[in-house]
Amino acid sequence: MIELDTHEFASAIPLLTGIQQKVLPYAVCEGVNPGRVFVDQRENPQTALLWSPVGYYCLAGDPAHAGDFSEVSRTLTEIFVPASQATGETGFILLTSTPAWKEHIPVLLPGREVVEIYRRPFSFDTVRFAAQGNWRARIPSGFCLLPVDAVLAEDMGVLASWASLDDFLANGLGFALLDGDHLASACTSVFASHAQVEIDVHTDEKYQRRGFAVLTASALIEECLRRGMQPNWECFWENEPSTALASKLGFTAEPDYPVYFWEDEK
Repeated sequence: MIELDTHEFASAIPLLTGIQQKVLPYAVCEGVNPGRVFVDQRENPQTALLWSPVGYYCLAGDPAHAGDFSEVSRTLTEIFVPASQATGETGFILLTSTPAWKEHIPVLLPGREVVEIYRRPFSFDTVRFAAQGNWRARIPSGFCLLPVDAVLAEDMGVLASWASLDDFLANGLGFALLDGDHLASACTSVFASHAQVEIDVHTDEKYQRRGFAVLTASALIEECLRRGMQPNWECFWENEPSTALASKLGFTAEPDYPVYFWEDEK
């Protein structure tokens, strides 16, 4: 397969139809978040493979038009996996644009124990989000809710999915709830396309079960809407706390979809 230069990434966008992850593949192809894109041919590509720095890969196109599966396999196993291992990743997830790729997984990832697991996407309803009322009134006395700045972003480790701190500050979003100098909860955009923002929330263990994730996520969602962007929520099918939190924020679970997980130790 052929690796595209950044200015060529957009040629893979027509193949992304069918990938149910709504932000990651577009964030890479639009050049907002870092990644790599490989195609079977530069003119009118039929198959595309996307690499992201967090161990998520996207396989796009129709396998009936894929041609040489060995080239797809070589790109996955000899280029993508070593590149991810170099950043410390050992577990990988393959997103596909059509269920038809499933029967070809043994050829694409030979000798690996590949497990079919599920991601849960959500749809967002602005009316349901607004129904929670004045969430700012629930910020406890002594706590401060702030946009994530350069110092906080570096401390929080948001750069795993961004090319640089400047990139995050220019194209990303984040809000942090501080208890004095202690970071109680934070919500950031782990990925962002031109139209959508992928939400990531983390609350320090000693501050959990106090509704703080709702506060930081509400701040980020509100800022998304102010900018005319669509907030996106997704989690693994077994993550019931994430599903419950999403529901409080105006999201409704859609049917789970399959992805393919495997591990490769160095």
